[in-house]
Formats: sequence, structure tokens, C-alpha cells
Amino acid sequence: MSDNQQQRQLGFQRSWGKIPWAYHAMCREIRRHLKRRDWALWELDDAAGWNDGYAGKALNPATPSGRMAGYDMIDLAFTALAGRGYRVLVIPDGFDFSDPTAVQALLEEQEDAEAERVARMIDEAANTKRIPKIAQI
Repeated sequence: MSDNQQQRQLGFQRSWGKIPWAYHAMCREIRRHLKRRDWALWELDDAAGWNDGYAGKALNPATPSGRMAGYDMIDLAFTALAGRGYRVLVIPDGFDFSDPTAVQALLEEQEDAEAERVARMIDEAANTKRIPKIAQI
């Protein structure tokens, strides 16, 4: 019996190895914010505008009833937990946190890269008839 047939027979369930590592990291961060605020999952459902019980499914994708939330749903969760002005920062393994300015340097590098990307889009729009799709935050 193939792996596909087993999934159909037992119901679809992802293994942890098939879920992207970035999704795991986002779920951990959401759980960390939930714990810091002492919120239950139903409170995240309410604050994010999710259906009842969706947080349990989205934060546990490898369970039988688990689901992987889309980026729009993850954005709703982060907005509910951190407000509209949140930022996502990817910190490489082995990062040296002993330097107090290191995180600030990463944030500035992220800002510079985003400003450069937006400037390129504006230049392209000025020289072509394409209208750039820039998300307003």
C-alpha cells in the first residue's frame, strides 16, 4: 500500500518532518506570546477573528485534526498578539547575543533591504507602465 493510500485510509495527517521549519518557528512564537499574555487558545480565536477551535488546529498541524494556516491567518494571529506594528526578524543559528548592538544592526539591515526593495519598485513604476503592488502597513 502506498503512502498516499494510507493517508486516504487513515485520514490526512502530516508528520512533523513534512511541515516547514519556518511554520514551526511561527507557531512557537505565537505560543510564546500566548503564554506571556496568559491567553487560552479560544482567546486567540476571538482576538484574531478565527473560527472557534482554529488556533488549536493551526498551532498543532501534525495532529489528526491539525491544519497549516495560511499567511493571512498567521498575520491575523500576530496582529492580535502584537498589534499592527509587529516585525518578523530571522536570526541565524550561532548568533552572538552578547553584543548589545547586534540585534539592532540586524533590524537596521532588514529596514535597509526593505527600503531598497521599495525604491526599486518605485523606479520600475516610474520607467514602465506597471503599477507596483506595495502592501501598506
